[in-house]
Amino acid sequence: MKYYKRILSAALLAFFSGSADAVPFSVEARSLGMGNVRVATADIATAPFANPGMLSFQPSREDFSILIGLGAFLSDNDGVVDKIDAFQSAYNSFQADPVGNVSQGVNAVSIAQSLDGDIIAPEMTAAFATGFSGEKWAFAFSARADAVSAGTVTNVSNSVAELTDPTKNILELEGVMTTELGVSLARNFQLWGQKIAVGLTPKYVKVDNVYFSESITTIDVDFSTLRDEDNQTDLGDYTTLDLGLVMGMTKHTQIGLVMTNLVSHKINFINTSGVPSTISFDTQARLGVAYRTDLLTLGADLDLIETDALLSSQNFQALKSQYFSLGAEFNVLDFMQLRIGAQKNIADGISDAAKDNLYAAGIGFWFGFNLDLAVVSQNDSLGGFLQAGFRF
Repeated sequence: MKYYKRILSAALLAFFSGSADAVPFSVEARSLGMGNVRVATADIATAPFANPGMLSFQPSREDFSILIGLGAFLSDNDGVVDKIDAFQSAYNSFQADPVGNVSQGVNAVSIAQSLDGDIIAPEMTAAFATGFSGEKWAFAFSARADAVSAGTVTNVSNSVAELTDPTKNILELEGVMTTELGVSLARNFQLWGQKIAVGLTPKYVKVDNVYFSESITTIDVDFSTLRDEDNQTDLGDYTTLDLGLVMGMTKHTQIGLVMTNLVSHKINFINTSGVPSTISFDTQARLGVAYRTDLLTLGADLDLIETDALLSSQNFQALKSQYFSLGAEFNVLDFMQLRIGAQKNIADGISDAAKDNLYAAGIGFWFGFNLDLAVVSQNDSLGGFLQAGFRF
């Protein structure tokens, strides 16, 4: 697993070398700890990212919030990291003695062929939000940076003689990075005896693309080239709108709907390898229901639209998603909350590994300020989110 950090560092370099919102693995730590349940469970601090309508639909009288957080996730359900590690071990043995270790060359070819079509997908998110909620009206300012990237091995060797061909066994890495600024406005009403809230978030989004390729025989060499401007493409910016709705059903239950990117946007460009590419920011819709008391919150969310992979390469179209999430939060003590959750990708045409459940757990503390931590796991995939803030 010695190349695990090297491949992940490629995503980190891509993230920090430019601006980075795409289709992030989570919007923030609290919802991630609940399996990404958020549409009808968001609090005042997380509502700008989860559902702007929730800003003015809070059970407690919290009037002000500020949040800052950072998260990362590495999806490797196909075991790409382990396979590249095994390939390099076999390849290096073969190179040391091509005659005596020809069996290692055969093994390297077999591993390379097993990598064909496999995908590794690192992601990162940084988030900031601050908001105020009054009796009827609420508003918030939010900023976030998300990097969604993926890598796959192409043009794999079919024979030992092709192992030294520099055009074979190429790891292609592509990343889409966006910076997003939003201003949320929400208001609640009484309709037919039920409380209803509506929220809007106009957003400005800046987009960058990074493309890089290198042979897996030397993938540990000079990853710093990802920061080179020659590997980056400035894709400009656009404006769009999110809409959130929440309605109380009973004293403790509510239903919510959020629609993001109501103004869809498509970008046509030539990537750094000279290939015509297209990235689409399409409208997405997510439905949620929640049961909330002072001691317990239960929630379930469902994506109503299957989302294609944001990345432009056809190699990564298997990364499309449509999630169903379940989660719970237990208010054990006034200063501590425990969270658990699970998420399943129900999209068509994805790998069996991608269909496996993602499990999440989280914990929140109040020490005069909020501190939230969440971790998620799915097969060989692992991620986490840490955030801090104030609510009062």
